[in-house]
Amino acid sequence: MNANLHLHSKFSDGSLWPEDIVRGAARLGLDLIALTDHDTMGGSDRFAAECAAQGLSWVSACEIDVADPAVGYKSELLAYFPGKTPQDCAATGAMLQRVLDERRKRLDYYLYWARTFFKREDLTLEDMIARRKADDDAGGGDELPLLSWSKVDLFLYLRNNKLVPAYMNYKIFKKEWMRPGRFPKYKLSKPDTASCLAAVHADRGFAVIPHIGHLWNDNPEEMERQRPQLEALLGYFKGRGVDGVELYWYSGNKKTRAINELVRGIAGPMGYFFTYGSDCHGPDTDKYTIDKFSGDFPGFPLPGR
Repeated sequence: MNANLHLHSKFSDGSLWPEDIVRGAARLGLDLIALTDHDTMGGSDRFAAECAAQGLSWVSACEIDVADPAVGYKSELLAYFPGKTPQDCAATGAMLQRVLDERRKRLDYYLYWARTFFKREDLTLEDMIARRKADDDAGGGDELPLLSWSKVDLFLYLRNNKLVPAYMNYKIFKKEWMRPGRFPKYKLSKPDTASCLAAVHADRGFAVIPHIGHLWNDNPEEMERQRPQLEALLGYFKGRGVDGVELYWYSGNKKTRAINELVRGIAGPMGYFFTYGSDCHGPDTDKYTIDKFSGDFPGFPLPGR
């Protein structure tokens, strides 16, 4: 199946609602897709309904922010639940709800500082939610409490209120504004690898390492030079129970082939399976990549394998 299993919607930091993503995937001729919003499966039911309407296969999924101090890992794990709905995933759902609550507290914190800095008492989470509802053509307001609020949302909200320059992108905003004197740091509490895997596996899901090349700044030569460290990291995660590794779009064909071949050559003999993902965040982002990368995915391993 021609699969792209790493896509983001407005339920986290993407720029499209789930229905729009599915329609775009159908136009491209994809067979299997997954909505992997950060720390939420809030858009999954809408995504699945549109997949059914378009004749596409889908899998319930999300991308979970994790931190593993033992190996200095501060990134994510992708979680996939083939044949299940979000309602079937009680353990993962409970873990994600804790993270969503934490994300909401962080946004409240940043909005407090925004009100203080700009002297604008109207900058509130309630206003952000109302604007998001008004933007949702599908009328899915009941699910919006499951939005995974991020610093991208804060940036877009301030830009829409003309409080930061219209030309500014998120990368510049983060560098210039997420510092003392403007928005003091808020350390988001994240699950560790063990608790994340325990929840995903309790729901009979699969955990997959995404975009591992990011840890080496997407540099295949540096990854080859540090091959022992890459092997050790993959060995560590395999020992912890991680199931798969993502083959990924690294912003160019040559780089993508080099990194994915290296990762496949190391991870395959360890017993990992492989997924394919472009990490598309949609138009008007720096990751509008749904048409850049997909692969012939044979399916998830059978139970017990």
